[in-house]
Amino acid sequence: MISLISRQGLGRLAVYNGFNLPNILFLDEDNIEGGIIEKTDGVLDILGNKIELPGIEDISKSQLEDKYFVYGDIVVLPGLFTLLKRPERLIEKIINVRLEVGLKRIIYAPFIAEKYLVPVLHYLGIDLLDSHRVRLNSENVEDLWEMEKITRRYMEKGDLRVLVESIPDPLSKTLLRLSDMYYYSLFEKFFPVSGRYLNSSHFESLFRPDTRRWRERIIERYRRPGNERYLLLLPCSATKPYSRSPSHRYFRSIVDKSGKHLHEVIVTSPLGLVPRELEFTYPAAHYDIPVTGRWYGEEREFTMEMLKKFLDINKYERIIAFLPEDLNFLDEVLEKWNAIKIFGNLRDENNKNVLLDALNTLENSNENIVEKLNSIARFQFGINFPLNNKKIRKRYDEIIAYENDIYIHFSPMHGKILLGRGGAEFIASRGIYTVEIDNFTPKGSVFVSGIIKSTEDIREGDEVVILRGGDVIGTGTATMSHDDMESQEHGEAVKVRKIFNSS
Repeated sequence: MISLISRQGLGRLAVYNGFNLPNILFLDEDNIEGGIIEKTDGVLDILGNKIELPGIEDISKSQLEDKYFVYGDIVVLPGLFTLLKRPERLIEKIINVRLEVGLKRIIYAPFIAEKYLVPVLHYLGIDLLDSHRVRLNSENVEDLWEMEKITRRYMEKGDLRVLVESIPDPLSKTLLRLSDMYYYSLFEKFFPVSGRYLNSSHFESLFRPDTRRWRERIIERYRRPGNERYLLLLPCSATKPYSRSPSHRYFRSIVDKSGKHLHEVIVTSPLGLVPRELEFTYPAAHYDIPVTGRWYGEEREFTMEMLKKFLDINKYERIIAFLPEDLNFLDEVLEKWNAIKIFGNLRDENNKNVLLDALNTLENSNENIVEKLNSIARFQFGINFPLNNKKIRKRYDEIIAYENDIYIHFSPMHGKILLGRGGAEFIASRGIYTVEIDNFTPKGSVFVSGIIKSTEDIREGDEVVILRGGDVIGTGTATMSHDDMESQEHGEAVKVRKIFNSS
């Protein structure tokens, strides 16, 4: 039985019959401590599965690049090494086999492992590699094993993608970029919607599935609070959340001095745009990127396109852009919307006075907590909650809606809306973000063996509703995606947050 621990991309940490995955198979003479050892020449005993591999000459002769073999829980792709000079075909083969055999089975790719390919091959879903190619090239098998250990350590921290991005190998880079270009919709399912830290140090970070998902949800799901009439565009800051930074406290002092209220949206890379009410939400509160004052062409392109779409969807009476000089490439977009543009040193006294003059031309307006809360809800769940008859309490950045008891609760610490009974029942009535369990009352966790079905929108880290017999009995945090809930045999699927008393 395979017990899933965690997943990053199509790669996973898991345990199968006492053996850790991912792993590398070594020959007896490799003498690598901790590796899984081949038992006899030609015939492998891999995790209790007897496998007879063809020789390299046989593979070359028999077009095995298009074939795979199933031995119990193990799927062998013996011909992948013939595709090393055809990366598009290589990744297509790996992905297609994974989709055909399912997420549960173990995929073993012999003859292909090289030191710098280990992380990306695991990221693409290869569970088992071996030392054959390294030995064939008279390279050091200990280096291969060291890279495997490094890869596992990064996976344990949830940073496999960061490691893959950092590998200075052309084929590894190519495979990663191909996965982002052609298989985003697949990989996105296995990237969490919550986390602690996102390292965006490399060019490839611009196209991480979780950062691209953010940009898409801002356009597809998010809508500005309905009461907001005026938009203020601001730059990002090194400190997260932005409002805790010296620069944003300075911007706030200028706005407060004017006595006016505006909807603040931060322009940043790699996320594009971050509305102020989402600054606590992953990954907006958890990313770090080198600040060089230079923007890649791709960064400029997606930021301009995102701003165009955002302004087409979210209409404002007046737009003020208070931005550094390196963002002046947005001038063309802002010109179309007749925005007041202030580019340059934002600490400059003249620029501060220009901003104050612009603010003083606006009428007075106020923040609407209900609208703000529902803007967060639309981004998180894709819906509005019926809040007009609810009692709303705001304390600092925390917002709670009551209906006898807590209905929904925006927690800046969690960076998302947590559901009370009423909110959970509303989510369940919409048929979204729900997990139906068998006839038991969960305590700390719900495991996949107890799940009857789950909705397709669930990603790791989502707030979900727990149903039993169609009735709402509690809420929790998904610890795996819908696809894994439906396919795995063992592993924690939901960490229970609250079980409601029977009423």
